[in-house]
Amino acid sequence: MGAAKPAGERLRRELEALEKRLTNPGPEETRDSLAALLAHDFREYGSSGRTYDAAAVVAALLKGGRSVVRFDEYRVRRLGRDVALATYVARTAAGARWVPPALRSSLWQRNGGVWRLVFHQGTREDHVVPPSD
Repeated sequence: MGAAKPAGERLRRELEALEKRLTNPGPEETRDSLAALLAHDFREYGSSGRTYDAAAVVAALLKGGRSVVRFDEYRVRRLGRDVALATYVARTAAGARWVPPALRSSLWQRNGGVWRLVFHQGTREDHVVPPSD
């Protein structure tokens, strides 16, 4: 297998939009619309250290009450024709203060022309780094 290649801007925008739908779902999202973004064997290692499957993630997203996540440094590398790795820094605020960011990685796979999230991991940084605006 050859070296991973940076993805084009179009793919980066597409995957970032899908990731944002999952991370910050709008009121129009349903159980089915969110589940359709995840592979049937999806797995997540959360920044809390817990492991989640697709059903648990969708249930948590529909429950609501989560802070809006800001995406910084969103990058995509193609690992194959239908596989891409996205990495980014996720930032959330608690009131007027920022909480320590999480370094996130997502493995996306395209099947039948549709991108689905196969694996996601969040690793909490141990210090707060305010976003640069």
